[in-house]
Amino acid sequence: MQLRTKQGLQTLRRAHVFLVGREMSLAFGPLKPHAEALDALVQRLEQHAMEQDNRERGARAATEAKKSLGRALRQEYLRPISRIARAAFADNLQVRAAFTLPEQRDDERLLQAANGFAERAAEYKAVFVSRGLEDDFIDRLRKATAAFRESLVTRGVELGRRSAATTGMLQELARGKELVRLIDDMVAPRLATQGDLLSEWRTLMRFVRRSTSEVTDGGTQPGTPTAPTTPPAVPSLPSQPAPATVVTETTPPEAKAA
Repeated sequence: MQLRTKQGLQTLRRAHVFLVGREMSLAFGPLKPHAEALDALVQRLEQHAMEQDNRERGARAATEAKKSLGRALRQEYLRPISRIARAAFADNLQVRAAFTLPEQRDDERLLQAANGFAERAAEYKAVFVSRGLEDDFIDRLRKATAAFRESLVTRGVELGRRSAATTGMLQELARGKELVRLIDDMVAPRLATQGDLLSEWRTLMRFVRRSTSEVTDGGTQPGTPTAPTTPPAVPSLPSQPAPATVVTETTPPEAKAA
């Protein structure tokens, strides 16, 4: 759970605790229905938070399983087959290319390569068996490939459910903030003469107001680095014409004497 979301949930909890048991005569009726609505909303928010945490743990476990199975598939199954193919089919570039290991960190290509290895190895099974592989090596490869594929599916499902829980939590949090703002409109005037309670309530409302003003459409959150502002270009002054060179004619002394 992100820090801002955690703070929002805690604020809504404290707002509910503040409202429970307080008898206030509001202009539009008793406060109890609004406190109950806030309580129900907090419970839904907590449910989403729990689901998000569970799915986060599941996604991490699935990621580790995927990495482990993928590493085993590449190193323990595909690499020996590829090495044997390079030696056994040294003069057949087409067959050797069919047993080329895929690039690292590409799960989908690894999965497809494993399926391709199994198909092509079946055509040359006798060659691989003669080079030391067990007779059922293709079945073993296919089982390892199926396990890796299942890990990819499981990880995708966990990530999708985590995303859904996060979306639900953010939606409930937005509803909670709107509800607290509505309650504030009704409660704050009644607390105007009770300085201690008003101060406590305003402290709770500070998070709601700040979170609204900090994140706007197209805005940024506090602490987000902004691109440095490029200073405006200083217009260049038009070049002044170079001062004319005054050439003085020097009269030779002899001419003056004449």
